[in-house]
Amino acid sequence: MAPSDPLSNQNPVIRADASTTPAPDVPPERGSTHPIVLAQQAAEGRRGAAWRLMLWILDDDPRAVEAVANMPDDRLAEYLLEFIADGTWAGKPFVTPRPLRTAHARTRLRTLFLPGSGMDEVWAERVLLKALRSNRPSMREAAIYILGIMGTRDAVQPLIEALHDPAPSVRIQAAKALGRIRDTSAVPALLNAFSGDDEQLASQISTALVQIGRPAVPALLEKFATGSAWIRWQCVRALGEIADTRALPTLVQALHDPDHAVAWMAAKEVARFGKNCLEPVLRLLMNAEPSRWMIETTSYVLRDVYRHDPRFGPYLEPVVQDMHGPAPLVATPVSAQKALTRLINDGLIEPARI
Repeated sequence: MAPSDPLSNQNPVIRADASTTPAPDVPPERGSTHPIVLAQQAAEGRRGAAWRLMLWILDDDPRAVEAVANMPDDRLAEYLLEFIADGTWAGKPFVTPRPLRTAHARTRLRTLFLPGSGMDEVWAERVLLKALRSNRPSMREAAIYILGIMGTRDAVQPLIEALHDPAPSVRIQAAKALGRIRDTSAVPALLNAFSGDDEQLASQISTALVQIGRPAVPALLEKFATGSAWIRWQCVRALGEIADTRALPTLVQALHDPDHAVAWMAAKEVARFGKNCLEPVLRLLMNAEPSRWMIETTSYVLRDVYRHDPRFGPYLEPVVQDMHGPAPLVATPVSAQKALTRLINDGLIEPARI
């Protein structure tokens, strides 16, 4: 609750409104009106009071933060979110002083919604969740961004619903927020939101799944097994970045995926596993029906491994040479078997556990 007598021993109230806003390039003065008064007037929609209050906040004056925290209703928080989203106040534009037109200013105002930085957490969350129902995409996007930073689990379901928002920017922000929150319950919804028609959203979903990490692996493997080439490409990309060894058999098999884009993405991601990928890759060369395309992708992987760890060069270079020799389809399986046997006997890699 606000103090019972916030104006005691303070200067007279200045009734600030839009007419008091300075020209955009004139250095503004925050004035001497107490922040509690400015907060009350800003909550009534007075734009002059609003920018003065925000200048107090940018100066990190604790009285301004306290004034925001002690407001008795949601209006001030809603208007602050509106300013962050659109640069307007109470639905009206105004000439914004230069200090408030910076990315730093927007970031500083966002912190007011974060736990321990200004508003009560329950209050801030209520305002942000309410903003998800706004008819203005910019408001929904701004609210989602802050909810993702807050990391509140109560926001997960509304954020999942926002993956299907009509505004592309809101969908992308929802995927980003779910990645930050790292709630495993969002994994199925993120996978179902993959769409070849929205490359930016798909890229952000992939990033979110990587942030969720190991808990997302089983669902990604299942999606890979049933998805289109485009879905398989996205799953391979995420699985490789998560780098969970449970995904390695699937990634190695993808080295001879019928879609060449998927196979090359698999080559890039399998190489991330270093020496751990050698046993399954060499067995693939030994046992799979050989093709020139598989030879190219596996050759890339083997070269990458011994380029980063020269110890493996004497074992793998003969395999790569046979891959690109006059009879690769005949020589490669034999060469791969010899390399695998030598690597195991010399203790450089572990044999597969049956």
